[in-house]
Parts: sequence; structure tokens; C-alpha cells
Amino acid sequence: MIARGARAQPAVRRLRACVATAAATILAACSQPAPLTEFAGGIAIPAGAVDLREQVDDGFRSMTAYYRFELPPQQLPALTEALRCSLGEAGTAQRLAHTGEPPWFAADPSHLRRGCQSRLASGWFYQLEVDISRPERYTVYLIAFS
Repeated sequence: MIARGARAQPAVRRLRACVATAAATILAACSQPAPLTEFAGGIAIPAGAVDLREQVDDGFRSMTAYYRFELPPQQLPALTEALRCSLGEAGTAQRLAHTGEPPWFAADPSHLRRGCQSRLASGWFYQLEVDISRPERYTVYLIAFS
């Protein structure tokens, strides 16, 4: 409490400091991106996925999302089942690049890859390409578009 006739400056400074601290705490909490739990279209991201990169291009009537991540080989069947596609034979054929594709999305053309495409009832289309050159961990490239 401020004594009668005393200056209110110290109380105002303390109040400003409290407000600034609270605002900084709220801003820090809000600026942290939520961890990604599913791909566009509602397909769950496999638990073993690491080094996940994402770029979403949201157009007027369509959306394209690019994902690249590393995945243990034993988790690949669950992903292909969720996408409802069966991987083709291994090969090195280069997939055609899409306009606006991020530079980190291009697979090494000399590596063996398997791929598939699917369309789900939700209206989402998926293109999956899996670099299988390292048997202990695959690199997965996934495009989702609506």
C-alpha cells in the first residue's frame, strides 16, 4: 500500500515488470510449434519417424504437403497400409519433380527406391517414395495433395 501523499512510481515499476514477465512467458509458450502427429489428410506419422521435414503449399482450391523423414524398415508396412498402397519393385527411376517442390525433397537418383501412389476416400492423393539404400534406416519422401 502506498502511504498518503507518497509517490506511486515504485508500485508502477513492479506492476510493469510483472506484466512484462507474464507477457514474455505467454509469448514463449505460444511461439513453440506443436509437434507434428499426422500428415495432411489425417494419416498418423509413424512413431519411429525422425528428422521430419515438412512444407505445406496451401493454394486457393488445393493443398500440397511435402514430407521427408527417416524411418526404421520394420515400420514401413504400417505406413503403406495406412496409405493403402503397395510398394513397387526397387529401382532408380527418377520421379518427376513437382513445381514448388522444396530443395530438400529430392531423392538421390543413384539410390535404390520403391514407390507407390494412392487415393483415399477422404479425397487425398499420396505419392510415396522410399530410399532403401540403407537397410538400417529408410529415407521416406511423401507428397500429399487434395
